[in-house]
Amino acid sequence: MKQLIQDYKTLLAGEPRLRPVDVAMQLGVSEAELLHAQLEEGVTATVTRLDETQLADILKSLKKLGKVMALTRNGSVVNEIKGLYEKLYVSDNNGKLSGIAINPGGIDLRLFLYRWQSVFLVETESHTSLQFFDENGRAVHKVYTTTESDFNELVNIKARYQLTSQRSFSVKPFELVEPVITSPSAEQLDNFRSQWSELEDVHHFPKLLETHNLERLQALELVGSPWSFELQSFDLADIFQQAKTFKQEIMVFVGNPGAVQIFSGQVESLKQVGPWFNVLDPEFNLHIKADDLTRAFVVRKPTDNGNTVVTSIEFFDANRETVLTLFGRRIEGKKQTNEWQALCERLIHKGQAAA
Repeated sequence: MKQLIQDYKTLLAGEPRLRPVDVAMQLGVSEAELLHAQLEEGVTATVTRLDETQLADILKSLKKLGKVMALTRNGSVVNEIKGLYEKLYVSDNNGKLSGIAINPGGIDLRLFLYRWQSVFLVETESHTSLQFFDENGRAVHKVYTTTESDFNELVNIKARYQLTSQRSFSVKPFELVEPVITSPSAEQLDNFRSQWSELEDVHHFPKLLETHNLERLQALELVGSPWSFELQSFDLADIFQQAKTFKQEIMVFVGNPGAVQIFSGQVESLKQVGPWFNVLDPEFNLHIKADDLTRAFVVRKPTDNGNTVVTSIEFFDANRETVLTLFGRRIEGKKQTNEWQALCERLIHKGQAAA
């Protein structure tokens, strides 16, 4: 433990601007292990471990914090939204704890809490955060204070949920498991396409994949027109620029195995910084490591009892994982805007022309 702290100090001395996730990667540990090592001796922060068995109550207490910044990321994309934790509900489904915060335009979350393993309160000179991790020590969600946060409530959270006795701490080494992909028969594929066309709710799509034992990317590869179009070339910055130019409200989904965070609204300030494409708006920041996005599809799915078709743009990394999904924002029961549909049509024609 002491050696890890010393290595941390040495690394920061040479590269003081490194993100904690990058520090952990260079030191060969998980981000959660790096925080746990600082419980007795903080390097850049004062770290307190909270009681993960009270996870539901900790989350509900966030409602009293006032304005905060919620952060959810995967290896390629970071989604940051400022707002309030409102309409936050936690439920237990056959022993699987999950949470949801339905706040379109604000902090909008889908939380798979049964995958959350540990939680820390991290205090630095500039802000305080609550950081949640999975069994592999990977961050699934973080909550940062702002100048408008209620710091008295933060003190209450620390006092109420701090672990007062030692509890064992360990993480499982992360192993990238390659998906087992089997090719469906012609009859099975026809059946899958038929059931896709008969979808009545876009939220039933994961169940459709499960029923047919198909990986998500494989399904998009197989189903073909008129439901899925692979873009042989795509310009991420241009997609966001078009949304900005036409003042198109979009929905930006960024997720990992433990959480999905959704931004809904217009984007304004777009900027490329090195390998990262960024949206830098007052209440919403998005950071995309563009080179990690190796494949993209325009995808159509029926919803609203099959009466409406919604179109999304889905981006995948080299490990066949979904890292970013964009939708045109719409009111339930209504079609997506003509501008969004036209944007997606242009992408299809441009992508096919590059084939």
